[in-house]
Amino acid sequence: MKLTRTLLALALPATLLASNASLADNERGFFAGVGASAVNADDEKSYDGADLWTAELFAGYKYNSLLGAEVRYGTGLGADTVYLDGDDTIEADMDINHYQAIYYRAEATNQHGRFYALLGYSDLDYRLEDTGLSTDGFSWGLGFGWYIAPKWNLNFEYKNLADVDNQDFTAISANLDYRF
Repeated sequence: MKLTRTLLALALPATLLASNASLADNERGFFAGVGASAVNADDEKSYDGADLWTAELFAGYKYNSLLGAEVRYGTGLGADTVYLDGDDTIEADMDINHYQAIYYRAEATNQHGRFYALLGYSDLDYRLEDTGLSTDGFSWGLGFGWYIAPKWNLNFEYKNLADVDNQDFTAISANLDYRF
């Protein structure tokens, strides 16, 4: 949670500085971008929460000003220590190997930026100590972004990468995209 609050505290000043309007051609076409995420991983039965970092690449196509689709690929940037089975003595390292997702993207835009929703499917591979694990299923997110230069957008988003059984992987992201 501390990692998430820190990211939010850093995002607010950056948002205010980048909020000048420089309307880009964002109505339709291809886009690609890169970003970083603070991911909170939690499993009620197996381990307490882990704060992890990921890097992400994405690309998509906007059909019109409201609808689009995109694919994403992310990889972990380090491990965190978790305590197994709620016991404060059994430590294990956890990290995200990689994930991929496909999303339907609904957007509402104006002359300053956009608000968008992501609905789709993700497959996330992670490691807990020496064991490789995987989870997949429905994924969703909400985001908002500003035009910072012609064809360049700065976005902040909240994503639920995976929420299967008792496992929950949520992310707060900052990313930059270019509209072709």
